[in-house]
Amino acid sequence: MKRHRARALVCALALTATTAAVTPGAATARPAAAAVQGGRIPDHFVGLSIEWSLVERYMNPTARPAFVNLLRNLHTGILRIGGSSQDQMPFDATAANTDRVITPEDLAYVRATLDAAGEPSGHGRGKPRWGTVLGTAMSPPTDTRPWVGPEHARTFLTQGVGPAFPGEAARKIAGIELGNEPDLSYGSNLNRYLSDLATYADPSVSGGFPVIAPNTSEDILPWTTLADPAAATRYFHDWPQILDTGAPFMTQRSGTFGAYASDHFYPLARTCAGKPYRCPSTTALLSDEHLAGLDYEVYTHATEAAGHGLGYRLEETSTAANRGADGVSNVAASATYALSLMFHLACPRPPDRPETNAGCTTAAKGVNFHNAEVRAFFHPEEGNAYYNAIDYDPTEAMGAPTAAPLYYALLFFARLAQDTSGLRPVSVAADADRTPEAWQLDTESGERRLFVINKADHPVTVTVPLRGTEAEVDRMSPYDPDGGAPALDATHVRIDGRQVAADGTWSGFRPVRVRAIGHRTTLTLAAGEAAAVTSPRRR
Repeated sequence: MKRHRARALVCALALTATTAAVTPGAATARPAAAAVQGGRIPDHFVGLSIEWSLVERYMNPTARPAFVNLLRNLHTGILRIGGSSQDQMPFDATAANTDRVITPEDLAYVRATLDAAGEPSGHGRGKPRWGTVLGTAMSPPTDTRPWVGPEHARTFLTQGVGPAFPGEAARKIAGIELGNEPDLSYGSNLNRYLSDLATYADPSVSGGFPVIAPNTSEDILPWTTLADPAAATRYFHDWPQILDTGAPFMTQRSGTFGAYASDHFYPLARTCAGKPYRCPSTTALLSDEHLAGLDYEVYTHATEAAGHGLGYRLEETSTAANRGADGVSNVAASATYALSLMFHLACPRPPDRPETNAGCTTAAKGVNFHNAEVRAFFHPEEGNAYYNAIDYDPTEAMGAPTAAPLYYALLFFARLAQDTSGLRPVSVAADADRTPEAWQLDTESGERRLFVINKADHPVTVTVPLRGTEAEVDRMSPYDPDGGAPALDATHVRIDGRQVAADGTWSGFRPVRVRAIGHRTTLTLAAGEAAAVTSPRRR
């Protein structure tokens, strides 16, 4: 079987009604719609988001080699430097480099990291392998932050970004992100936000760099609340007006990675007093209810962005707001959730119109999983946020960052789903009370691949049809180092039984070859486990 792992070209099994016979006691995959051609998952779909206060922790000369290896494992992506810290940390071209101020040294660290992660290749369609989003402050100034204003943003670009990314290197900049979560910083004063957006996005302030907005968040709400125009949803329903203001500036300076609007989404929160919907648990994290909220937000805002000539990216997300929840965000369930989330971003199906977007033609162009400190900015020594995909070294050594459970979902998706076409959801009949989620993909080389994700807390058996006489199966699995059975709350994750090394390198996939019996094979997925089944191209 011809393999194309290095180029991350992937696909799914061809699932037809004539071959999808049901085996007693098992689940069988069936096509969602025979005529659906499916959508595309572009390169640079995966990404990471890191607070400005942690640039030294991830990208100082000691930490950088391992961090670069972790980026290289994913082949292509977008590294966003921002979050709430961008509105709290001033840029100062002459200040000593600490985690309380943004300096030219920070920007040099980012540039060196992108350079080391790889230059353009055929796989990246001529783009840099890794691009970056650089966030700058845009919020009402306060007594503690009087420096916030257009002049500060202009200085950040002319004395920081410009010198670090001169000439051709500017192609690595996906955009300058103007402010973080303006629905919080501007509150009910939408008019002031729109006025500031127009001022900051103007070339007199942001120069020739691409700009990204609105970078909004929403309270953690059921989709039915989001769908109610009269409900208190912060800026959710103001996107058309916001994009009316921002899109003319954004489309004029699209850059290497295209012009796009950005959004944030968190399904849960660390604290949930009086708001049960926000309360964190592995069951809630993997619930269809919270994914329905994601589908509704992404489909609505991606549609509005497209109507303004823009793409759409979920620029910040993870498992639970307020830096994640212990026992939920830092266990195997987080990887199961993240893998499912990426497919839902690539093919959002609005819950009020489930038949809409069956062809996956409306979609996000990518996602950035956020990384922060566990409690508060400027205290990295206290440890990692529970939701981090990559954990930094909190000690004074500031050594090698390491892969957390959620990182394995990024690796599995980046290498086996990113840069493909023909995405479509697949119906699966289960032998249990929780139906596995399934997605089908096509590769340029003609292989086919089916992803099946078991989000239940117990094993599920699935029978899938094969095109040939054999196939290869890769698995992303919860792992208990003490030898216990795979479970959603396992503290580790493995892919094909392998882990990412301490230096950030990945030794590669080790799929198991399976034989077809009657043009199908049967798989049993452990709790929280996902499988990618690849069959050869037709001869």
